[in-house]
Amino acid sequence: MKKRILMTVATVATVFASLVATSACYFGWYQPEEPQCLRDE
Repeated sequence: MKKRILMTVATVATVFASLVATSACYFGWYQPEEPQCLRDE
């Protein structure tokens, strides 16, 4: 019974970690438009 609980916790932690890593990749690709006042022209 104890081994089954540990396996369940490990599975949930793995799924949670993959969700966090995926969302971090999406935020890393996001690049907002540069404001006009900050542009070097």
